[in-house]
Amino acid sequence: MKRNKMTREEFLAMVKDVHDHPEHLAKYRKKYKNVYPFSDGIFKMLMANEAKPQRTVKFLNAMLGLNGRKAIKTYTLGVPENPGVLNDKTAIFDIYGTTQAGEPVLIEVQQTFNKLFVDRLIYYTSRVVSRTVKKSQDYKLPHIYVLSLLTENQFPEEPNTYLHHAQIVRNRRIFYNKLDIYLVEIEKFFAIDKRTPPSKRETTDRAEVLRLFRDVLEENEIPEEKLKRLLDKDFMKDVSLVGYTDETLLNEVDGMTNIIYEKQGSYLQAKEDDALAMLARNYSVDDIVAITKLPKQEVVKLKRKATKELATA
Repeated sequence: MKRNKMTREEFLAMVKDVHDHPEHLAKYRKKYKNVYPFSDGIFKMLMANEAKPQRTVKFLNAMLGLNGRKAIKTYTLGVPENPGVLNDKTAIFDIYGTTQAGEPVLIEVQQTFNKLFVDRLIYYTSRVVSRTVKKSQDYKLPHIYVLSLLTENQFPEEPNTYLHHAQIVRNRRIFYNKLDIYLVEIEKFFAIDKRTPPSKRETTDRAEVLRLFRDVLEENEIPEEKLKRLLDKDFMKDVSLVGYTDETLLNEVDGMTNIIYEKQGSYLQAKEDDALAMLARNYSVDDIVAITKLPKQEVVKLKRKATKELATA
């Protein structure tokens, strides 16, 4: 039987449908072979599996481009002295752990485009930094790695760049070398890879692992030797829908539904921010409505609010 590919759009459509009609889950079990691996809860189950620690190690070394002496050899999950990083409702990181050298590695999947995405990333990274220094200790900090997998393009103005490596620099030279932030735009990588001739495609382990995830989404057969080299031989078994109970999948649907609503809220906030910026530049209400597509009464309300704040400043 021919199966459909699990694109992000189809996954989100399935989430909305199953949230409203849980009984439709059986239909999707027949339609798809694999889960959507970048769904928050599913990703944690796949990449924070304590029974398969080397999968996480290989994944991190590939995504962070670490090899040789810099390569991660062990990764210990869930550090007790950083409880808020994972447990707070507003916590950003999906997976938290440390390497054999005691270096924190933070992993998150960013599901929605958000103007405050970087602010949140820096805020929660700072919380980890502050908790590494105890009273009576000096301020020698460990090297911290942050890996953010972006399921939506955050940098549309850079269509040919899917990997973004951020560091603290001074006068264009590295000023502090103990913080490395890697942002990986997944869908953008797929698009770049598709339009690039095979002979010129990226050959890094990072690219190979991302292609493996694409094969999961497209339900392609993956040779066992390739699985073992990049992650482990059980990975395809672990992404198969057969291995997930209805309860687990319905819980994931509830979680992703909240994220979809959050996206809608973020989208509205971005529109309102744009409207306020245009009001500050003396755009007319009608022009703002035409550009942002916000209801006229909402723009009028924003104008009154801005005028009132300006008067009391």
